[in-house]
Amino acid sequence: MYESGYYPPGAEHDPRAPWNEKEPHYVKCEACNGEGCHWHAYNFETNEETECTEETWLCLPETEEEAEAKRQHYIRGEKETCEVCDGVGEVEYEEDYDDYYER
Repeated sequence: MYESGYYPPGAEHDPRAPWNEKEPHYVKCEACNGEGCHWHAYNFETNEETECTEETWLCLPETEEEAEAKRQHYIRGEKETCEVCDGVGEVEYEEDYDDYYER
């Protein structure tokens, strides 16, 4: 019935099977939306951080004095590397092997 006991009959050496693919398949990281980092805006009046886009983060002042001069409440917060993709912006896609049986 099964050649090795782990695959459907004839599928162990099928080149189209996901477990026999040579190169890993990468997809955009959903945690950071493919950016590789998370940027935070810091509200120094309420002492809260909010995640924002890179463009917004770059437009924010760096110090509280600069923000007060512009009558703003937010300054640049931390820039963190995404823990899911380690700053690459892509993660390896692991195909669900159960889909193969339904073909």
